[in-house]
Amino acid sequence: MTGQPYISVIVTAYNRRRYLPFALRSLEAQTLPRDKFEVIVVKNFDDKESDYIISRNGWKDVYEDSTYHGRKIFVGLEESKGDVITFLEDDDMYVNNRLEEIYKAFMSYDRLVYFHNSQAIIDSNGNVLERPPPSLLISKNLVGGSPIVVDVSRLRGLAKRYSVSVIDLAPKVRAYAWHNSSSLAVRRGVLEADAHLLRELPIGIDLFIFASSLRAGGLMYFTDEKLTLYRVHGENWSLYGEDQFSRAHIARSGSNKMYLRRAKFLLSYIKAYKLIGSSLLNDDVNRYLCVEKLYKGSLLLLLPPELGVLPPELRLGLSDVKLALRCYKVRYEGLADVAFVMGNALLSPILASPKGRSIIGRLAEGIRKGLRRQKS
Repeated sequence: MTGQPYISVIVTAYNRRRYLPFALRSLEAQTLPRDKFEVIVVKNFDDKESDYIISRNGWKDVYEDSTYHGRKIFVGLEESKGDVITFLEDDDMYVNNRLEEIYKAFMSYDRLVYFHNSQAIIDSNGNVLERPPPSLLISKNLVGGSPIVVDVSRLRGLAKRYSVSVIDLAPKVRAYAWHNSSSLAVRRGVLEADAHLLRELPIGIDLFIFASSLRAGGLMYFTDEKLTLYRVHGENWSLYGEDQFSRAHIARSGSNKMYLRRAKFLLSYIKAYKLIGSSLLNDDVNRYLCVEKLYKGSLLLLLPPELGVLPPELRLGLSDVKLALRCYKVRYEGLADVAFVMGNALLSPILASPKGRSIIGRLAEGIRKGLRRQKS
């Protein structure tokens, strides 16, 4: 259709005004002609500076107050017209030729469904970090140079040959091929096919879109060009990587506010990984179902008594132990992880209740104090 944009950029922001004007100005600086892309900003606040930028460019400003990232993306998708959808979080920015590179890639390959670029890391003031934190996820092609174009059907064949999930084979080609939603683009039809699931997704939109693209099939384009400026600051937890809630990080330390914050993120990741591992990957044994089970165990140990009785769907049982053994069989987990799940499954009826968590918490604190005395 004449005049219809080819690329739709969905910008999302929630309760954070500080960085949004920088993100929007990076869109104004794009080298791709303006008639080739549109911008839809989905946020839950008014901001004089950002709203002026949106208005002067004729971009869409959509209000959405949900904390679920998937719901914000869903609202933006409904307002969009482009054949290709890309994303920009409020605290990130694009380099000036990012949209042009996306346009070239999708115009060059009719079967292309997914595009992912690498990131330059910036601090809260926008300065490029020459030495990013070692715990930061870094996207990089591991085979074939840059760029590379991968056929999902070939990945599926290899996954079947080695009895692994295709989503666990893809990282052998590109490290963190889903990391940072501001670094990916997807064919509209892929996102629309699973749009009904977006409403249920609290977090992990980048991994969701990656899994959805693998399920759709087609070609994937991976480039090491650093087309996204990924900002790290005190408010974004992704700085610590997706293993931030592993057994090594769940000790009860810090304030009760920190317990609750960790618990909130655990709950979000449990729901996201369950949705991705089951609904998108059809319950194949995959890393995300295995991690979701470990997060459940972590949550049991983390929640303070004040949060009441834990619902049955968040407890561990026999089915989780069976899954842990399957995960161990395909080497997604070690024996320590299996033992962790078994122990939590046995204690789950106790840990599910406030009284039980209080008793276990006192016992654990007594053990920790005893160990500290031995060390001293």
